[in-house]
Amino acid sequence: MANNGTTITPLGPEKTLRWAPISGLWQFADSSATYLGPASAEGVPVYGIALTNRNLTDGSVRVNIKLSKVDLEGHISAGIVLGFQSERSRYVVVTLGGYGRAYSIAEFVPGVAWQGIENVGSARNLEPGKEYEIEIRQTGQEIRMGVDGVDVIERILAQPLAGSQLGLFAWGKERVDFSQLIVESAKPKVFVAMQFGQPYDTLYKEVIYPKANSLGLNVIRIDEVAGPGVIFEDIKRQIAEARIVIAEITAPNQNVYYELGYAHALNKPTILLAQRGKELPLDIHSYRVIFYDDSIGGKPALEQHLQKHLEAILRDS
Repeated sequence: MANNGTTITPLGPEKTLRWAPISGLWQFADSSATYLGPASAEGVPVYGIALTNRNLTDGSVRVNIKLSKVDLEGHISAGIVLGFQSERSRYVVVTLGGYGRAYSIAEFVPGVAWQGIENVGSARNLEPGKEYEIEIRQTGQEIRMGVDGVDVIERILAQPLAGSQLGLFAWGKERVDFSQLIVESAKPKVFVAMQFGQPYDTLYKEVIYPKANSLGLNVIRIDEVAGPGVIFEDIKRQIAEARIVIAEITAPNQNVYYELGYAHALNKPTILLAQRGKELPLDIHSYRVIFYDDSIGGKPALEQHLQKHLEAILRDS
């Protein structure tokens, strides 16, 4: 799996990997962990979660997983927890063996319980006692899973995850061994939807790009990453991979409104910009818009408001 734009998170003395068992019985040693089974004799709940002191919103995590047994009914599975905030909030697990399939992405929804959202292959192909190298890559709302260097799942989540804490997950009563956990971080993406040409190109180059870049964001405008014949699937992927979407909506541009609509469909955090005094469509009136003056004096105010909104989204996500 590609690792473009990632930087390895060091595990020096000040970055020591730490563990906290939330459910189930666990043993820990540095970057390794062992799930021993449920915490009670009755086996309720029948899963275990061990959290780390790592957060991941954009980047990848690799770990080796060894199942002591394989179950074709989905009663034994193990993998990575993404987006954890609490046991009462929504999060995702990416596993081997879930739902009787070889590879699975499942979502915990409070009040609804577990929902399998992507299941691939048969658990019959998994071997007990074999060590599998798992890599999970999270880019915005896109989740990819690789096993032993082969991509097996790609899924776009319907909405951003509530939290960012990373952990391990095991379902069932059988032992699971995890080893060599490595976390890599990447710059979050911000997708900019706007009309091309002046005065918008100047706004992008002098305000939007430098301000977002100064906050550690990977700024994407579709004309900079794709050649002739851009198709909407390329645009949709860039939006799905983005943490934030900035849309300049002054001009009545159909492409910009399509991109904004898709971002809203994914419940993506959006920042809307428009020149002061311009008439906007009625269906935009319910959204907060940063209005700016198209003048030299209006630039500092726009930079200040844009930074404030970007920092608020990054802090809360």
